[in-house]
Amino acid sequence: RAQNMVAWASAAGWFPGHMAKATRQVAERLAKVDFVIEVRDARVPLSSAAAHLEQLLRDTGRADRKLIAVNKADLVTPEHGKAIASRLGSRARLISTRSGVGVLDLLEDALRAITGRSPRLAPLPRAAASASDSGASSHGSGRAARLSGGGAPRLIGG
Repeated sequence: RAQNMVAWASAAGWFPGHMAKATRQVAERLAKVDFVIEVRDARVPLSSAAAHLEQLLRDTGRADRKLIAVNKADLVTPEHGKAIASRLGSRARLISTRSGVGVLDLLEDALRAITGRSPRLAPLPRAAASASDSGASSHGSGRAARLSGGGAPRLIGG
């Protein structure tokens, strides 16, 4: 079924080529990961969803292996935050990467979900690289490394 979704995405005339490519890469990588954290914007939590991710997760049997990190929660009112949590359900976590609020809880929940297994984590590709992706440098006790398949530099042990 994941192949059907990718075929549909590739066949749709309006579907930009870079999005079709990213959809194919996501489908390929989902088979190699134990858990997915989908990051959304709290200001637009429904429209910032990864359009085909739910279907791809169901097709690969990993629908229950996902959390939704709703970032920028510090930019919405408490009432809006409650509405987001209510609408997205128990898999959603309100976080702010700017202040760090909720990030450790999100990571603990993700690690708890994969406890007892050897996690095989990989970054999901982005449709377009941002300017911040160029020129990774070393900082502190870890080192920044660009993982295969693109994406922003990730801090890895060291």
